[in-house]
Amino acid sequence: MTRSPRTILVPPALALAACAGAIVPAACSDRAGSDVAVAGAGATWRWRAERMEISALTTPLRSAEPGRQALDVRIEFFDSERDETKALGQLVVVVRFDTNEIGRVAADLAGVGGHSRAWDSVTETYSLRVPLSIEPPPGRVLVVQASFDGIDGARMSASREVRWPETAK
Repeated sequence: MTRSPRTILVPPALALAACAGAIVPAACSDRAGSDVAVAGAGATWRWRAERMEISALTTPLRSAEPGRQALDVRIEFFDSERDETKALGQLVVVVRFDTNEIGRVAADLAGVGGHSRAWDSVTETYSLRVPLSIEPPPGRVLVVQASFDGIDGARMSASREVRWPETAK
């Protein structure tokens, strides 16, 4: 391959240094966003969670052992532009069958430990395993309800119906 004498190859490390030190000013445009106030009136994180949904990835987990049935409940949070985002606060998930509560779990998403245990980076959802006190009858519908209290005062709720499998695995 013949290169034109005007072609200049810039190594990636030099390109990064160029943005910091303006070696190649044309390669560095303005920053992607503007600063957001972190204190005072109106301070907020621009990508904060504004809506919560229970994902279709929520999965019944059957077991041959009695008392080991569970739901892997997947929770998604979205910002004002409908993009997935993380959330900080208290998340509670309740599973009901025929109006009776058959499972409940809570997660502290404000702390680093609770947040990292619940976050699934592959699906960009929070995954909470909810043990069930009974095995639902085959083909019956469970109602999953989630509530969230954010550290910024946001309150959200969501629900979804999940059908228990018709046949054993």
